Amino acid sequence: MGKEIKSEFIPIKPISINACYQGRRYRTNAFKKWQELVWHYLPKKEVLKRDGHLGIIIYLYLKSLWKSDIDNFCKPIIDCMVKKRYLLDDRYITYLEVHKFKSEEEGFKFSIIRL
Repeated sequence: MGKEIKSEFIPIKPISINACYQGRRYRTNAFKKWQELVWHYLPKKEVLKRDGHLGIIIYLYLKSLWKSDIDNFCKPIIDCMVKKRYLLDDRYITYLEVHKFKSEEEGFKFSIIRL
């Protein structure tokens, strides 16, 4: 597979894309605050400079599995990965795998894999 970057568990409830934007282009304050919290937990990593195929695996830990659609959490998490320079751009993602788990402690973790 190639080089892999894994995050530790990030104890911040994943935010749904529905709460991230006002209108077409304006980030909500909730999304800005959420991003700042996530960035605090993400250590600086070497950016995957390759513009080839990347795979992302996201593990969501939620109190309720049925309150939100699984895909609504992906974009905000991937946007944080790009902003923190874990990858150059999300257009290079050719594989995405997402898992939801019931958990008393909400949060998420992810893996980035060069394919």
